[in-house]
Amino acid sequence: MLTLANMYHPITATPFCNNESYCEIPPCNALKPYIRCFWGDTKPLTSRPNGCTPGLIIPDTCMDIIFDVNYSRNDCQGIFCALDEHSYQISNRSQSKELTASFAIRFYAWSAIAFTEQDLRGSKNQTFQMEYFFEQLKRELAPLLFDAPTLQEKAKIAESFLLMHLNPNRIKNDFLNAVYYILSNEGRTKISDVCNYALLSEKQLERSFQYHMGISPKTFSSLVRYQLLWQGMILSPRFNILDAVDKYGYTDQSHLLRDFKSRHLITPTEALRLAHKCR
Repeated sequence: MLTLANMYHPITATPFCNNESYCEIPPCNALKPYIRCFWGDTKPLTSRPNGCTPGLIIPDTCMDIIFDVNYSRNDCQGIFCALDEHSYQISNRSQSKELTASFAIRFYAWSAIAFTEQDLRGSKNQTFQMEYFFEQLKRELAPLLFDAPTLQEKAKIAESFLLMHLNPNRIKNDFLNAVYYILSNEGRTKISDVCNYALLSEKQLERSFQYHMGISPKTFSSLVRYQLLWQGMILSPRFNILDAVDKYGYTDQSHLLRDFKSRHLITPTEALRLAHKCR
């Protein structure tokens, strides 16, 4: 499990967006195989600023539990966002006199299943009330998050609960082997090769991915390729689009650009401009 987290670091559309109102916090060592990060508002807000707040949500191959802590109403509600195949825009919070703050737990694609008794079949591209998958976390964790004044304290409290509710036996070894093979090959692999590596038939592989992630192995491979392409664009100073065509198995530059825009909604140039606004 830790091997997967060490070899794959999914990013958002605005990976540099750590500032005075939004921050990402890494998990403790025991949770690093399962949790990409905790994230949220560093202080309560009456409205979300227009600056670096991530308005474009891309397929980052992660799942999120997002708490909306409303201090004006003495309330804390949570939603669970399953894996998405496509990007979408979210609007900023409207102007309001209510004092609210967001706190979220971001799981890797392969790890959310370890914290719920439900399987994830049929969950892709959907948002659920948190209690549908994480009833005990909603009942016991939400009130404590309301009383924690800082993002760091919320993260510490969440860590304790996640460690108590962690069930690694929910994640099957043959599934992890398949994920490892896909990541090792940067999403550029035949499903038959994944089956041979994981010692599963195609039907077994499909059922396993639907159970653990809610998507097919083919879709996961495609999302991994897209994610690694985006990481190369934004993080590598030597990125070359023609080299990327060959590296990720595209037929030509036009194919790469079409595939990227179908996932990201905007062109690479526009995506880079948006991401660097948050530096």
